[in-house]
Amino acid sequence: MEIINFQEGNFRFLCFISFVLIFMACEFIFPLYKRTKKTFIRWGTNFLFVIIDVLILRLTFPLLAVGFASICVDKGFGLLNNVSLPFGLSLLISILLLDLGIWFQHFLFHRYRIFWRFHKIHHSDEELDFSTGIRFHPIEILISMIFKFIFILIIGPSAIMVIIFEIILNGSSIFNHSNIIIPRSFELLLRRIIVTPSMHRIHHSIEEEETNSNFGFNLSIWDRIFGTYLHKSKRSEEDLVLGLEEFYKMEKKGFIKLIIHPFINK
Repeated sequence: MEIINFQEGNFRFLCFISFVLIFMACEFIFPLYKRTKKTFIRWGTNFLFVIIDVLILRLTFPLLAVGFASICVDKGFGLLNNVSLPFGLSLLISILLLDLGIWFQHFLFHRYRIFWRFHKIHHSDEELDFSTGIRFHPIEILISMIFKFIFILIIGPSAIMVIIFEIILNGSSIFNHSNIIIPRSFELLLRRIIVTPSMHRIHHSIEEEETNSNFGFNLSIWDRIFGTYLHKSKRSEEDLVLGLEEFYKMEKKGFIKLIIHPFINK
């Protein structure tokens, strides 16, 4: 099990670095917004978040989602562990249901203040690029892992299915936060299936109505089904104001300030 976890961890890290480099390069080639002086400071803050998040996860949980999926398979927990289906069909069902679970979790993070006070750190970024996709408060990451355990327990995907889904989710998060231009006709076609950067930028709008829309991270279908899909913002995409008003009022927005913000600002 330790060897599997080590290999899985290395493979996922390689995929993560690949996603970062690919979309960083794309942002240099065809960006939507011009970079500002704050961009590289933001990158430092956002990468520090992901480093701390990983360390806290490893210290807090004796096993993560993949290990928990293996236990559920051994114990026969979950829907897919009690039916006999071809691997391809089981994988498709796993990806669909896990993605629905992530959509539901994201909706709850906006709906309830106990979750929102931590999730809003993600929304505090006043620019949007690939690095925003890794900007999450450590407490939100811990809560998210508990949600994943619940979803895995109910659905019953195998370890390899969880690995595939986690890689897809990680890549889509970096992609849909990226600062890139996609030709409008192709973007509209693409968003019928997946969440595009243009669709997700609306979710990061400073307008509350727009922030509480487009909750999807990977598949766009869930927002259409549950009535939370917003096709376009009030402002043009180039003029969209991103972030949250309360953070514009903060003088200092460094890593430490953002970490303690949910505990001191209720």
